[in-house]
Amino acid sequence: MGLRGRLVGLAAVVAALVIGGCAGPGSGDQAPPKAATADWGKAEGTVEFWDTNANPRLTEEWQGLISDFQKENPKIKVNYVGLPNSSYLQKVQNALATGEIPDVLLIGNDIASLIAQKALVPLDDALKEGKLSDKIDKDMVENERVNSADRKIYKAPLTALSDVIWYRKDWLTQANLKAPKSYDEFFADAEKLTDPGANRFGFAFRGGPGSMPPMIAMTYGQSGVGEFFTKDGKATLDDKANIKAFKRYVGLYGTVSAAADISNDYPKIVAAFDGGSAWAMHHNLGSFQDHVTALGADNVEGVAPFPNKDGVITSTSPSISGLSILAGSKQKAAAWKFVEYMSTTGNSEWAETVGQVPANLDAQKDPWVTQAQPLEAVVKTAANPKTQFVRLPTYLPDWGSILKTEMEPDFQAVLQKTMTPEDFLSKYADRFEKALAEYKEHGGK
Repeated sequence: MGLRGRLVGLAAVVAALVIGGCAGPGSGDQAPPKAATADWGKAEGTVEFWDTNANPRLTEEWQGLISDFQKENPKIKVNYVGLPNSSYLQKVQNALATGEIPDVLLIGNDIASLIAQKALVPLDDALKEGKLSDKIDKDMVENERVNSADRKIYKAPLTALSDVIWYRKDWLTQANLKAPKSYDEFFADAEKLTDPGANRFGFAFRGGPGSMPPMIAMTYGQSGVGEFFTKDGKATLDDKANIKAFKRYVGLYGTVSAAADISNDYPKIVAAFDGGSAWAMHHNLGSFQDHVTALGADNVEGVAPFPNKDGVITSTSPSISGLSILAGSKQKAAAWKFVEYMSTTGNSEWAETVGQVPANLDAQKDPWVTQAQPLEAVVKTAANPKTQFVRLPTYLPDWGSILKTEMEPDFQAVLQKTMTPEDFLSKYADRFEKALAEYKEHGGK
């Protein structure tokens, strides 16, 4: 696929979010935070930045980018604070309660709850004044409007990331197995490559923090159900096809995965995969560089969801990671300078580090984008006319908390066989329907 084709594919990935997205609510009674930048103060002083997906490799990259930024902006100092993704939401809520807030926050699909709390400042005026609107992928920007009640932008997009199934090519070669082309073949290979006595398992199962995104992606990917909510507001989570797919996914635990996987978070599944004790894992484009560094590019394959027997591919919509400025920040002008830098000068380097699609249009043309195998797989999936994207309701203010604080403990109960798969899916289908009804009641459309 040529560069033009790849870029069209990248656009298709994000456009799928916008076209398939649910409309956000109308404006509520409260006035949104003031967006005009005239009262943001001077672009100088100290800015506190919270990285909400910290690990040693990414922290080192952020520190390098911050150093470069400070050289170009000597009147601004950026204090970096790294937080683990599994617990950052609670820390942010505590900060809002105490007033000890950062100035800039790295945020992904959990943004709706912060918008609902009026915790973030709209960036529309800043984007326009800085002429960034012509430099950032418009589909990514429009996706952010879907998440807000007033159709304003509360996050400057940095990257888009899609779910990926990672597997070890070298393990297949050693076992004289072909690359899987379907879920049936994938599950069969995982079973064949499992040897508990040698501490080798077919799959690194994420049973702990962050377990819901892979569960949703693997369930809908297998079932072929193409929407999270029907037009009349019914959740499809407990659709018969999803129940069957969910049971198959849960069945990986303890059979082709280690029993200890029940507590696995992101670092643990990466450690298992990169450390040689698991053939496959489910994550997203963000772990690409970890795998390449540990195993070598030739030994790792990243694949988008497998097609069904009719060739239809069902993928959850990509998510957008970006930077937001807190409404209570007293350093908004300086904070914006940092956000602007990461949206332009620093965007390609950051996107390459995390292995994700850059938001900056010039960065999308860089050679590394066109040469990365997992990105190529994602692009091909997006460009395939038989691909359907399941638009996740990230616009629901309760989305993040439902996944993290409600579903995760019950998911472990399913793994421990103290809760049935049917009860789990039924409970949360009802929960999401309730969240949608509340959303509409407060001005949603």
